[in-house]
Amino acid sequence: MASIRKQWLTPAQQVQQLKDKGVKFNLMPEAEAERYLRENNNYFRLRSHRVRFPKHEGGPNDGKYTNLDFAMLVDVAIIDMHLRDILLPMTLDIEHFSKVLLLDAMEKHHEDGYQVVQDFVALSDYTDNAGNARNHLLEEIGRGITSPYTQGLIQRHPIGDYPAWELLEVISFGSFIQFWRFCSDRYSDSSMLEDFYMLQSVKGLRNACAHNNCILNDMGSSTPVYRANNQVAQGLASIGVGRAMRRTKLSNDRFIQIATTLYMHQRIASDGVKANRGVRLRELVQRTKRHEDYYRQLVGPASSCLMFITKMVEGWYPEPTS
Repeated sequence: MASIRKQWLTPAQQVQQLKDKGVKFNLMPEAEAERYLRENNNYFRLRSHRVRFPKHEGGPNDGKYTNLDFAMLVDVAIIDMHLRDILLPMTLDIEHFSKVLLLDAMEKHHEDGYQVVQDFVALSDYTDNAGNARNHLLEEIGRGITSPYTQGLIQRHPIGDYPAWELLEVISFGSFIQFWRFCSDRYSDSSMLEDFYMLQSVKGLRNACAHNNCILNDMGSSTPVYRANNQVAQGLASIGVGRAMRRTKLSNDRFIQIATTLYMHQRIASDGVKANRGVRLRELVQRTKRHEDYYRQLVGPASSCLMFITKMVEGWYPEPTS
């Protein structure tokens, strides 16, 4: 399949292309929009948010946006940035508190901290194309020898001979999640297995936020790669998210990851951390309302996605009563 090669566009040409698609420049003049595109944002990223706004069907304006102003795209892009800025530290919180929970589970099962690591490491053995015996996990750890943050820990022990509490400091989030799965099987713990699947979803969101991917540019209903966890769906129901909204939003992979992250965070984070993140989340909700007149007349994903986020924040991170 031949790729479609696109022309490099100047900010002025970018503005013209948006005008050709029906985007208006009433709320933000064209000159200001050109400056914004030159200094503040990537045109490709910004215009990706346009797909959630309605278009004319039929008539002379068929395919053009019905009432989309450039300032609306800017507003959604800013909200998207704030959303990533709060979700990323929340995924890191979940990683931290999950490690605390795993060590607690090991203690309750009277685990040998060294033996459990040796058993887990053994699962990563493989033979390369040259017939050499190798180990994926030890190779991952070995790459951290040049890091000023993990070098000391890695050098402290013979390679692979770590206690569980130190292993958690030198492996990636993905490897930690696999270690969690290993322990859930080891202890025949069905609740840990449920959390394993939710941690996978949290990791997906963490990677998207860390790589600065747009989040709000594809929030329509689709067929998700993985179905939302029942605990998340029940948690949404418990805070008053209706069945229709649950069905629609949990058919989108991105919303599944966001809902799973908020659900797990409010469940396992400490009260102090939840209170701190709650302040940021409520600030985000207020930011979404700054220009709510932009979206009031719209229907569908462009407005309902913000409503869904608001319901989760108000349900799981409400304003303190005292």
